[in-house]
Amino acid sequence: MRETIREIMEPFRNAQDSTLLSLVVDAVILLSILAACLLIPAEYLFPQHRRLFFKVEVAVTVIFIVEYLLRWYSAPDRVRYPMTGLALIDFVAILPTFIATAEGPVYFSIIRSIRLVRLMKIIRYSFVLRRWYSECILWIITMKEKNRANHLVKIFLYALVTWIIGSNLIYITEIHLGDAHDGPYVNYWQSYWNIIIILFSGIEDKAPLSIAGRAEAAVLLIAGICFAGLITGEIVSILVRHIQRSGKFNLKPPGSVLEDHIVIIGQNKHLFNVIRQIHHALKGSHHILVVSRAAEDLKAMEHVIHRKVLALQGDALDSRILEAANIKNACRVVLLSASFRAGDSEQDVDNRTLMKTMAVLGKKDDIPIVAELQSEKNLQSASTLEGVEFVLSRRFGERLISQAVLNPGVTEVYDALMSFNHDGSEFFSISVPPGLVGKTFMKAQLYFLDYDEEPMVLVGVDRSCPGQPLTEFKLCPYASDSGFKTADLILRQGDRLIIIAGEQPSFSDMTKNQLWRGKLFLRN
Repeated sequence: MRETIREIMEPFRNAQDSTLLSLVVDAVILLSILAACLLIPAEYLFPQHRRLFFKVEVAVTVIFIVEYLLRWYSAPDRVRYPMTGLALIDFVAILPTFIATAEGPVYFSIIRSIRLVRLMKIIRYSFVLRRWYSECILWIITMKEKNRANHLVKIFLYALVTWIIGSNLIYITEIHLGDAHDGPYVNYWQSYWNIIIILFSGIEDKAPLSIAGRAEAAVLLIAGICFAGLITGEIVSILVRHIQRSGKFNLKPPGSVLEDHIVIIGQNKHLFNVIRQIHHALKGSHHILVVSRAAEDLKAMEHVIHRKVLALQGDALDSRILEAANIKNACRVVLLSASFRAGDSEQDVDNRTLMKTMAVLGKKDDIPIVAELQSEKNLQSASTLEGVEFVLSRRFGERLISQAVLNPGVTEVYDALMSFNHDGSEFFSISVPPGLVGKTFMKAQLYFLDYDEEPMVLVGVDRSCPGQPLTEFKLCPYASDSGFKTADLILRQGDRLIIIAGEQPSFSDMTKNQLWRGKLFLRN
């Protein structure tokens, strides 16, 4: 029950990772915070409704009290929770109503000051609000680009200016050169109505009396025909564009800025499977940008997955394309090995991949990069690039085939462990819990087997150098292993444990991976 309540009270992230009830709770709390803050100016502007405002104050306070108690009850550490920063803010937000029972100007000043603290409760939702804001801005820009809104706005703006100038011009002409007391344009506001009919219908049903006025009406009539043609052409162009882009990736709008997104550079037969796996791993919470020369022709196979996938046309070796991909704001970059062209060797394909890798490193050298290579010979020379993890899919396939020969059916186990699109377990790397420092590996295995709160299995120890995770590790290390001596079986401070679990353990340290996924903002 505590775990369920904690999930509900956490800020809503997305439909796949949170429940609808969590969204409702967030909406109620945010509206309560807004109402509590609006009560301050409302009491000054409408003092006659003070009794009503006090009832609203009490209702808001009840909501805050219930929220505070539920968060305290469901907190992982209920002893330390009241002393955490957000918990103190929640507690202070409850105080104004109780202080309001006292009398005197000093107490009213205290109440007003404490009420302002309630606005700080939004800190808990800052990450979610910023994410929603970015999503809305990107959606608006994408819709504007798909529907050519800028062109339509310009056409209607020109039509508006022509309408205003034409109406005033014909009115002045008719007053001075025509009959000042008769005619369809001697009334100022009526002339606006007559001109708008000319512009948007192309029909001159009320002709000016003066020759100059008729000449001006003829020019406006021609302008109206042009505007009608332009608007019709734009609408047809939008419809044709929608038909042509149907079933394809949305193109990244020019000028739009992405943050915490995954950049996939290149296109080959692995592209759609990589997108599917990343989407399930991140539960659809991040945008994926595909940079390819054939970006405009990439077809979206699954709408639910590809609605957050954008495509960018261009070559990653072009610095302007990398700028447009917002590499500096990305959280991961994946470089897929290019498809073979006529006469290409594996060395040629890998050279292009390495050149793109160095181009990305030139934009941001501390971003985690995963690059796919074709030839095993290039792994040794490519390993000198720090911060880049190279993958040779062929080598993994060869080892899996060998395992399948010796152990039929083992491929299903590998597939389950390496896939994210089901409710299976994955590999995780966590720091050694303080209570296991100095313990043997076998005792640590028993500890995790007895840890009923979150089922997980300890399978290895990682003692890699800082910045190079999982480069020096052992699975199920024992004294008989050549790489580990008996003394090395004792877990030390700084070791990392390799475990198999359904999800990242709640007690694990907050690493950079959790930071870009927003976990630091979602837990107290």
